[in-house]
Amino acid sequence: FKELFNLRHSSARNAIERSFGILKKRWTNLKGKRKMTERSNEETRSYFTWNLEMERALADVLRDQRSLGNKSDGAWKRVAYNAAAVMLTTNFKIQVTWENVKNRIKLWRSWYGVVSDILSQSGFDWDGTKHMITVDNENAWNEYVNAHKEAKQFRFKVIANWDDIVDLCAKDRATGHGAETAIDADEVMSREINERELGLEGASDSIYLDEPGSTTQRRGQSSASTSTQSQRRKTGEKDGIANSLKEVAESLK
Repeated sequence: FKELFNLRHSSARNAIERSFGILKKRWTNLKGKRKMTERSNEETRSYFTWNLEMERALADVLRDQRSLGNKSDGAWKRVAYNAAAVMLTTNFKIQVTWENVKNRIKLWRSWYGVVSDILSQSGFDWDGTKHMITVDNENAWNEYVNAHKEAKQFRFKVIANWDDIVDLCAKDRATGHGAETAIDADEVMSREINERELGLEGASDSIYLDEPGSTTQRRGQSSASTSTQSQRRKTGEKDGIANSLKEVAESLK
């Protein structure tokens, strides 16, 4: 009887140790993945929202680049975009590309074009304290918006860096170089509105920047493949635990 007890006790112990070994391995892997994800998110965030601090930092870099001659005939040189991207990536710990910078400047130009046209009309002014347009006559505003659909979103829009936008974009608009057309402005702003409705935007003066579609598609395919592999691995672990527990039960009969 003693030998039978020892045999069953040994079998049960081995099965339990295997079960705990599987659980320990799974927990260790989970902790490692979590740390890698957190570190990756901290070091190379590809998705981000612009905030006022970033906007002003970008404006300062662009002024420096302008003084260095890296803006010619209203067009920014590639070196200016690169310098701004490196500064933002380093200082804010996000992955900013030169294209992100270029698109932000394009958005600034579109804002300047629409808002400056609004302010050129009688009855509309700029509140430097609230950083938004003021309207004396709502009927006049409604009539203007009916003829200029792209202006609608600026009725209560706060543009805290308006002075920087004027400084960097006014001359471009005056010379006609790099000025966005009404269609360009509407396209950029429609994208911003859609992203805000999807909950991708953090504030009224921010815009969500996505990666190129091809990259996003590849990432989606990779995620789907990884997810399938992960599900298979988890299923195998569950089966292993179940088999071990079954062995424990059998050994105790």
